Amino acid sequence: MKSKSIAAIKTDTGEQPLLRYVLYARKSSEDVGAQAKSLPDQIKDCLAYAETHGLVVVDILKESHSAKISGRRPIFSKMLKDLEAGKYDGILTWHPDRLARNSLEAGMIVDMVDNGVIKDLKFPMFNFTNDSNAKLLLNIVFAMSKQYSEHLSESVQRGVNSNLAQGKSGGMPKWGYNRDEVTGFYKPDQNFDIIRRGFDMYLGGYSQRDIIDFWRQNDVHRMTKINRKNKNKRKITVYNSVSVLGTILSDPFYYGILVQGGQKVDLREILPDFKPMITEEEFGLIQAKRRNLKKVVSASVKAEEGKIFIPFRQMVKCGECGNFMHVARSKSRTGKKYLYFRCGNPECTRKQKNVRAQVVLDALYKTLDSLHFTKRNITKIQNSLTDYINVRHNELIEEKLRVNAAIKAKKRRQDELAQAFIDLGKDAPREAKQMVNEQLEECRNDIATLQTERDEIDAKIFDPDQVREILDELTN
Repeated sequence: MKSKSIAAIKTDTGEQPLLRYVLYARKSSEDVGAQAKSLPDQIKDCLAYAETHGLVVVDILKESHSAKISGRRPIFSKMLKDLEAGKYDGILTWHPDRLARNSLEAGMIVDMVDNGVIKDLKFPMFNFTNDSNAKLLLNIVFAMSKQYSEHLSESVQRGVNSNLAQGKSGGMPKWGYNRDEVTGFYKPDQNFDIIRRGFDMYLGGYSQRDIIDFWRQNDVHRMTKINRKNKNKRKITVYNSVSVLGTILSDPFYYGILVQGGQKVDLREILPDFKPMITEEEFGLIQAKRRNLKKVVSASVKAEEGKIFIPFRQMVKCGECGNFMHVARSKSRTGKKYLYFRCGNPECTRKQKNVRAQVVLDALYKTLDSLHFTKRNITKIQNSLTDYINVRHNELIEEKLRVNAAIKAKKRRQDELAQAFIDLGKDAPREAKQMVNEQLEECRNDIATLQTERDEIDAKIFDPDQVREILDELTN
């Protein structure tokens, strides 16, 4: 935007330069489609006000962040620094609640006005004259904006709790279920029997990859609904990653316990028509099996501090179940020490659980002898493996950073959902409130899935220096 030239106006005390205003517009949601008209409408009203009152607007700043929590608006923070540096003299914004809905940033604005850093504030929807009475009224407006935001959050949470007590929840329905359009209660859908078969397969000893492949073969999916966030229907599948399966296997909802926001309700007691997918006993068996498998993995990966280094950890897999085998030291009757591998999976059908490491090494030596490596070959292989180690380590670190950033973004979104009501007004329809409830539940589910994904990445991250040392010893 081209700014007006800064002229001067004559007063009784002489000529004074016109103040330079920065136009600040803010909407609460980071979603591109949400409150789409809010920013243009604010800017239009502010520019019309500036034209009418002869204000010089030298810059226009737009931001899509909630003002409920301080320190989360980079453009707002940069604007305050520019005001302190003298780049702007005053702020033009649609209403005081565009500047702050929290005590800290509201106090910063008032303090900068008191100290003359901000020489003037202009609002099309609020009259401010930069005197003691106007500053008192501004403080009251900021406090009312904060109270309204907090009251709205409490009201939304009260609605969520009320729905939960009735056996209802927001967000995407659980896999294998849908919500009745009239009552809002859960009922089986077309995926029910196939998802149920996945539980049976897990109890029957099938791997999680087998279950995912089974669901993929049966095209287990659902279509999203058209709403403010999703403009077009899209297909969501249940077999994209093992983490989704882990979430399903560990969810007590499938035997009748609905958990939301740290609270739970027994659907079997309040909804006589609710159809659990599994029994409580089956759920207990599944969790016991998952705990045992986690112990197997952790035992094969993590060595206790102070103990002698034992090689071949997470290098040998069981040929029956596919899990990594334990590696440990032992002593023969003659006192000779040796290494052995053992499959620790209690569900594995392997008859001989223990295998001496010498058996594996003999096969390895035989293969190596047949290859006739030269020094040049070994150097080439070592360089290739070193490059792979570095690339893989960097990929894992980048993937973890990406997931952490996604978790932070989802948590910010979760904090700001209640704020979405503010721009709708006090008389928002019930459908809008229900939409917020659904989005809250969707955020919780997304955060849980991302945290599981991050844990899986952490389990794969290794120390590249230690791996290179092992590689040097192996090639020597």
